[in-house]
Amino acid sequence: MKQNVADLLNAQVNKEFYSAYLYLGISKFFTKAKLYGFANWYRVQATEEQEHAMKIYDYLLDSKQDVCLEAIDKVDIKIESALAAVIEADKHEQYITAEICKIMDLAVAENDYTTQSFLDWFIEEQKEEEENSRKMISRVEAVGSDRRLLYMLDKEIEKRE
Repeated sequence: MKQNVADLLNAQVNKEFYSAYLYLGISKFFTKAKLYGFANWYRVQATEEQEHAMKIYDYLLDSKQDVCLEAIDKVDIKIESALAAVIEADKHEQYITAEICKIMDLAVAENDYTTQSFLDWFIEEQKEEEENSRKMISRVEAVGSDRRLLYMLDKEIEKRE
């Protein structure tokens, strides 16, 4: 693995851990709003992001590369509604997809077939993540300002493990 590919993968470890922080911040918003199903959804999402970070971490170490653990940025978002929260999550998923694609582009340019194969999983995962976030936006938009419908949706999504 060339150093420039390893550098991008190292940076992605940090971005995945930041994603976990972001989703914990969104979960906190929903907990304070007493929407515990949404809070659980994003807490589970935070755990998933940590798993993504560790998958890259392990890949780097298995590839005899160093892993440089950087400071994780503070989550500084202002969320004022359920819709704003799910839109923020969707924007972040789009950002992560773009970052994974940048790594794939470099792996292709460097003829790094092993990393390309490794990244295939992340590309499929991001496709699923973006689909889920778009569905969440649609569902929250559909309930509009009807608090009862929002609570019904909250109850429905709290089952995520």
